[in-house]
Amino acid sequence: MRVAWLAAVVELNHFQAMTLFAFFTSLVFAFLSKPTGRERARYFIKVFLLFLLVGVGLGWLMFPFPR
Repeated sequence: MRVAWLAAVVELNHFQAMTLFAFFTSLVFAFLSKPTGRERARYFIKVFLLFLLVGVGLGWLMFPFPR
């Protein structure tokens, strides 16, 4: 089943999709792994930035290779 109305409303480029994925994944990881709010916030920021760093780094490494 295809959701055509969703595709028409939301058009994300690769960086935006990676950022959304990093945000929600980091949020879930923080809530599942840390007991206090302060630890969760620090862990969320750390994991979020690492997701972005690794994603941009891998994209940069793959850039010279043709499709």
